[in-house]
Amino acid sequence: MSAHAIAFPVTYTRTLARELSLDTRGQQLLLKGTRLNPDDLVKLNGSIDMDAQCQIVRNALELSSDPALGLKWGTNLHLAAHGPLGAVIAAAPNLALAWRATREFHDILGGFASLDGEVLSDAFVVNVSVNMPASDVTRFFVEAVVSTLIKHLGMIIGRADPALRIEWSYPAPPYADVYRGLLHAPCVFKAARTRIVIPPGLATLPNPMADQDTYELALNRCEQIRLARMAPKKWSAQITDLLQRNPGQIWNCEEVAQSFHMSSRTLMRHLQDEGITYQAVRDAELLRQARHGLENPLNTVESVAHALGYQEASNFRRAFKRWVGLSPQQYIEKHRKGG
Repeated sequence: MSAHAIAFPVTYTRTLARELSLDTRGQQLLLKGTRLNPDDLVKLNGSIDMDAQCQIVRNALELSSDPALGLKWGTNLHLAAHGPLGAVIAAAPNLALAWRATREFHDILGGFASLDGEVLSDAFVVNVSVNMPASDVTRFFVEAVVSTLIKHLGMIIGRADPALRIEWSYPAPPYADVYRGLLHAPCVFKAARTRIVIPPGLATLPNPMADQDTYELALNRCEQIRLARMAPKKWSAQITDLLQRNPGQIWNCEEVAQSFHMSSRTLMRHLQDEGITYQAVRDAELLRQARHGLENPLNTVESVAHALGYQEASNFRRAFKRWVGLSPQQYIEKHRKGG
């Protein structure tokens, strides 16, 4: 995995679990086949790589037995799930400015979707595509993106039916009748590309939820996030990001270096320039995960060790004692009792 691989905000999986009304056991089934566990879903700024996210969607479709899940989940997705970009959309003075911000900043949500707009003689068109290989779950993502856009467009212009029509680049699925009921617009299938066709006059209608101060603050926050992602990251931070995206695996330096397409010697030299070692970076992240797991009363020492990637709990116990000077059991007794 490269440092610039597509990543999905963990918020989306968290809301998907809520859409399915899953308890802890259900969340475990939702995450089956990935290295994630339900505790990972509470990380506010976490991200999930494309392979894991695709597996989660497969699991969700199986758990729900509803092929239209992508449409329904996207329709129910709250603007807050999109972070500061959602705040920009909600507070923008009109649809045109909301669209401008969406086009400019949608990549801060992980870069898995591409949007572009064009003005025709009788309509404004939003073209939609997902930046991922065609697979059995690609349609889910396309449906989710389009249904989310339709809902948010409708909120801004104050109408449940903002689109003249919606064109889809694939044949009509067996549940095609669900599309019109949820999206409130005629749907055309087997089109050249997926796009939403909107009456041009709607773009300048005032947004009833507009708030100039909120809009400007959220725009500034989006810009800060984009600049932070464009700025070169320290190698220690990139390694930490990689480890956080792949919980349950104890990476050695060679494996991490390969993921960044370099030799382990080169990676160690980069870290030396930062005044840190690979083991220190890895141990710091493992300790963070271990503390989080041990403080959860539902976990045992053995389950935390397994979640971190240790084959033998005894190896985890030795490592934890080296990190904090306490055994895992002593740490549990101290922190679960608030001592």
